[in-house]
Amino acid sequence: MHFTKLSFDDFMTKVSELLGISISNPQIVEAVGRFGYNMQRLREGDSAFRKVQQLHAAQEDAMKRKVSAHDERKKLHASVRKQYMKMLQIARIAFDGDSLVRKALQLDGPRETSLDKWINQVALFGNRLITEEQWAAALKDYGISISLIHALMNDVENLRSIALMCDQTKEDAKKQTALKKEKLKALQDWISDYLKIAKIALDDHPNLYQQLKV
Repeated sequence: MHFTKLSFDDFMTKVSELLGISISNPQIVEAVGRFGYNMQRLREGDSAFRKVQQLHAAQEDAMKRKVSAHDERKKLHASVRKQYMKMLQIARIAFDGDSLVRKALQLDGPRETSLDKWINQVALFGNRLITEEQWAAALKDYGISISLIHALMNDVENLRSIALMCDQTKEDAKKQTALKKEKLKALQDWISDYLKIAKIALDDHPNLYQQLKV
């Protein structure tokens, strides 16, 4: 069995068939048992196979949660950006001649590029407007109410939480992938050794050995 030429699903299907035949056929059990692969050892191979199945399912679940979290973050990020840029543009107009406010709200210069720093920049903008009632009142004349600012800040905190969730799901997916890879390698090694022994044990029964080479 050339593992490198098989997809994961094909490999697992073939291993399932191989183990099923090995455990259920008394002649094979007796033959390989004389060379160290008794029923207990065959069961160990089956247990290793089922462990890989479980880890694959866990990896798939972790990947789904990762994709879902990233999709949610992307949508909320776009929404927050739209709200923030609208308020930013209006604030630049409202405080055109006030260098103190412009500096405090970071109205000038480029926006941060990394998500974490950008979130902090938006949070600073919103929190300072909420703290300084006069500044918030100035924006009200341009259609930006304090309730809209609070709504923005609520979304910002949700975005921060979802960004953290994205990091966590990414690490979880990475961990599950590493665990699966480790156990899959162990299963491949077990199957490789078993087939070598089975070939020797079934030398007088080539038809039985052919059944194992599924």
